[in-house]
Amino acid sequence: MVFVTGGTGLVGRHLVDELLKEGHDVHALCRPTTNRRQLEDFLGQCGTAHDRLTWVEGSLEDGMFLEEALENCSRVYHCAALVSFHRKDAEVLKRINQDATGTLVNAMLQAGVPEMVHISSVAALGRKRGEPVHEDVPFEDGRDVSAYARSKFGAELEVWRGQEEGLRVLTVNPVIVLGPGDFTRSSSMLFTLVHRGLKWYPTGSNGFVSARDVARAATMLSTNGCWGERFVVCAENSSYRHLMTLMAEAMGVRAPHRPLRRWMMGAAWRLSAGWEFISGRRAPISKESVETTHRHHDYVTDKLERALAAKGVEWQYQSLKETVAVTVPFLFEALGPPPK
Repeated sequence: MVFVTGGTGLVGRHLVDELLKEGHDVHALCRPTTNRRQLEDFLGQCGTAHDRLTWVEGSLEDGMFLEEALENCSRVYHCAALVSFHRKDAEVLKRINQDATGTLVNAMLQAGVPEMVHISSVAALGRKRGEPVHEDVPFEDGRDVSAYARSKFGAELEVWRGQEEGLRVLTVNPVIVLGPGDFTRSSSMLFTLVHRGLKWYPTGSNGFVSARDVARAATMLSTNGCWGERFVVCAENSSYRHLMTLMAEAMGVRAPHRPLRRWMMGAAWRLSAGWEFISGRRAPISKESVETTHRHHDYVTDKLERALAAKGVEWQYQSLKETVAVTVPFLFEALGPPPK
C-alpha cells in the first residue's frame, strides 16, 4: 500500500493513475474541501478503475493524524505543495511546502514507513550564469530568489534530513509541467490563454515536461531503487513562442505572434500591484512571475536516463508536441471548442 499527497493536482492525478495501473492499493490524502471528483473523473477518462483508491481525509500539518494514516504503508509519494510567486504568500509557502514536509517526514519515521519519493521542483536548485541547471548546482539565496524557491529548497532539506534519520528517499525535480489538469491554474493556464486567442507571447525560454513523465519518473526511479539522489525531469528546452505555437496548431487557432517586451510586462505587473492595493483583490500576476517568462532557462536532462539505463531500463520522454496533442482534448472537454 502506498500513500499519496496532492493526488488531485496536475502531477498527483497522473501519479495515482500510474500507481493504480501497476496494481497498487493507493491511499490518497485529501482535505474536507477537496474536489475528489476531479481525480475520479480523470481516472475514468484514462480508463483506470479506482476501486483500489482510498481517500484519507485529514491535514498534512497534523502529525498525529499522519502517523495513524500511514500505518501499513510501504512508501509515500509526496506531491502536495503550494505554487505561488506572490510576495504576500511567503509565510504560507513556508508553512505548507517546508514545515508540512517536515511533519510528514517525522510521521513516517514514527510510523516506520521506509521510503519517500518527493516531487520537488527545479526551483530548489541553484543557478550559475552561463551554465545549464543540473542536479548538483548548489542552491544560493539572494535578492532574486522567490519565496516559492526558498520553500521548496527548505522542503528538500527536510527530506534529506529524513534520509539521515533512516529513510530511503529520492527527489524528482520537474521543470514547467504540462498536461491535463485544472486549466484555470498555474502552467495549465497557458493552454487556456492560447484557446482564448492570445496574440502575445513571452520572449523567454524554459524547460517543459509532461505530467505523465513526472509521474512515470517517480514510479520507475523508486521501483528500481534509485535512492539517495535527485533527478531533474525535463523533456525539452523550448521558447515560450514555440510551445504556444504547438498549442495553437493543435487547437486550430492562430498562434500568438506579437512579442511581449520586458517593458510591457514591467508596466503590467506594476498596474496589477496598484489594482490589488485599490481593490483588495489578489493581482493575477506578480513581478516574479513576469520576470521568469523573459529569462532564458536551460536544463541538463540526462541523469534520469543514465540512472535507469544502469538498472537495465530504457527511458524516453514524451515530446512537447505529443504532450500538447494529448492535453488539448481534455481542454476542449473543459472549455469547449475555441471561439471562432
